[in-house]
This record gives sequence, C-alpha cells and structure tokens, in this order.
Amino acid sequence: MSCDALKLIYTLQPDLLAEAASIAALVFPETEFKLLYRQASCYDAAFIFPKNKYDLLAPKVGNNNLSITFKKEKIIGRNVNFSVCFFPKINTLTLSGYYSKGMAHLIYTPFNNHSWLNGKGYDITTPDCVGEKFEFLAPKFYAFFEEFFIG
Repeated sequence: MSCDALKLIYTLQPDLLAEAASIAALVFPETEFKLLYRQASCYDAAFIFPKNKYDLLAPKVGNNNLSITFKKEKIIGRNVNFSVCFFPKINTLTLSGYYSKGMAHLIYTPFNNHSWLNGKGYDITTPDCVGEKFEFLAPKFYAFFEEFFIG
C-alpha cells in the first residue's frame, strides 16, 4: 500500500470502521465485533482463489487492497467471525467465514455476480448459516469500498 493510501486509511480509520460495522449490523444486529483491518496482499488472494484462477489474477491483484476481520469479542453461540477483502484493481470483493462444513468464500464482482468456494477452492452451493447473509452484504460492502477507495 502506498504511503498516501496508508495515510488515508489511518486518517479515516474511525469512519471506515464505523461504516463497515454498520453494514455488518444489517445481518448481525445483536453482535458486537472487534474490527481488525490491514492491507490485503497477493497471499490473501492466493488463499481464496483456486490456483488456476489465481494464476490469471496474480499480476493484476496489486498492492492497494484492504482486509477487515470482524471478530466477535465473546465466543458465545454461533461463530460469526468473518473477513472481507477488497481488491479494487480486479473489481472483486470476498467474504470468508465458517459454515457447517468448514470455510466458505464468497467471491463477488459488481452487478451481483458471485460464486462460492470452499476452503479447498472447490465450487460449492450457497452454504448454510452465512450464505444468504454474505450474499446480502457483498454488494453493500463493495459499493462502500468502491466509493471509499476509488471515488
């Protein structure tokens, strides 16, 4: 991430995190999250995308990416920890979290295009627990990050 991008993030951190928390509250209204953010890297993309897709995307992923982890402060009931990664150069957002069979990754691009992958990179159907919630949140997070980072 460039120095200018880092300055922007640190300057606007409270606004960024407050808006991200309000978007998450649309489907997790009773949950208080600890929000952790960092620069997402090519490694994050490699972890989410299957090798054949990542090989095509790797040169395009770039460095000015964002990752926010929503971590529940108290571990009571269902695990609602999840992460959002925004990759502006490839117009892609991912939401990652757990469902009954393990890790699920929603890969979202504008105009409501999305696909689901499991933790091993295989296509899956919409997972239980988080599937519909992530599909609802993805366009909202994307629009916010697009405005925040791209303008």
